[in-house]
Amino acid sequence: MMLAFLFLTTACSHEGPPARENMLKNKSFVYLFFSTEEECRENQPEPDFFQNCHQQVDFYKNNVVEIMLTDIMYRGTYDVIGNVVILTFEPSFEIPEGILLFEIINGSKLLKTDNNTVWKKMSGNSIWR
Repeated sequence: MMLAFLFLTTACSHEGPPARENMLKNKSFVYLFFSTEEECRENQPEPDFFQNCHQQVDFYKNNVVEIMLTDIMYRGTYDVIGNVVILTFEPSFEIPEGILLFEIINGSKLLKTDNNTVWKKMSGNSIWR
């Protein structure tokens, strides 16, 4: 199914609307595992070990993207085709096919299509705002 989708989308022009490309450039989106920073700290397993409280994707110029799903940062590229953002990486344990898809909901929210999680645009330097 994913391969059919990719074939259909890559057969189209890779030139996404400039507004969509610019909407992502130099922006970060996060998916929070906890509602507050306090809740995250309360749920840590032990004082000397810290589990991530969020996942994060960072979009840069020249279609470069970085994503953190657990504690590893992956660097790859992205393309925007219509409302779909295609992230491409070297295949890995966390990204076995080397591809992740997001759907643009609006300027401040993305939907990660494999698990239907909504990622919100970061505001400032804190994931908790």
